[in-house]
Amino acid sequence: FVSSSEKTAMIFDIQRYSLHDGSGLRTIVFFKGCPLRCRWCSNPESQGSEKEIFLSELNCIRCGTCVGACPRGALSFEPSGSLVLDRTQCDLCGECIEACPSGALRFSGEVYGVEDVMKAVRRDIPFYRCSGGGVTLSGGEPLQQWQFAEALLEACYHEGIDTAMETCGFAAWEHLERLSPLLGQIFYDVKHVDPERHQAGTGQECGIILDNLKNLVTLHPDVVIRVPVIPGFNADGEDMGRIARWVRDNAGRTPVELMAYHRYGEKKYESLGREYPWKGAPSVSREEMDGFRALFENMGVPCRQIN
Repeated sequence: FVSSSEKTAMIFDIQRYSLHDGSGLRTIVFFKGCPLRCRWCSNPESQGSEKEIFLSELNCIRCGTCVGACPRGALSFEPSGSLVLDRTQCDLCGECIEACPSGALRFSGEVYGVEDVMKAVRRDIPFYRCSGGGVTLSGGEPLQQWQFAEALLEACYHEGIDTAMETCGFAAWEHLERLSPLLGQIFYDVKHVDPERHQAGTGQECGIILDNLKNLVTLHPDVVIRVPVIPGFNADGEDMGRIARWVRDNAGRTPVELMAYHRYGEKKYESLGREYPWKGAPSVSREEMDGFRALFENMGVPCRQIN
């Protein structure tokens, strides 16, 4: 047995004053680590479970202080003037981050205890009470660190704080079932219902995800299905029709939110020294989103779109 005070998790951000992902003003706790590798992921820093260094070229003032501070010679300037981090040489000592005067270098991922998170959460209790808000667990995937998630949700429950969770659903059913009573609302991703297409886009088949969702909608009173609309993956009438039929036949009147693809995370890949896998993908027009929403509604599935 490990008490809640001893449980820790790798968290990469705690975002205050969010107006999404639940009612009212929310504090979003972003868990680091995800079992999927969605090729369009807008939070690539959420994928790995280990601490990483984030290098923002936009904030770099080319002073060279970090280069001199690095004991392993992992930082250098290219002839173009761009700062380069050789991640094979970096041991995450953090000397460069402490030396950087502009915030161009920072860690993504820190170990938090339950009380560490609750200290941030308690600062916003007055805003929760005025707006009907609360705390939302996001990621990454909170169920990757389900024991900490459970302890954090219990702490929120005991202080009367509303809770919600975003999940990709790729997890052991018993973990999702265990957290369910502690959650006011659950946002559940459905990216595709074809196993091969899902594997090609995310690195995992969708069977576990869909099976868990079938069970969840019979157990929890407030589930919202989120469907990211991704060009080249599911953003056409045939694929959206298959998803809509699956929801109608397996999740009844569970509401759906259609989330339009965006490229907001593209620069983050550069900051982590990675290539953006979905480079060149077009955006989704409002007219296309209108058509997909109508498709779901015509099948009797409540639906709204987020462009």
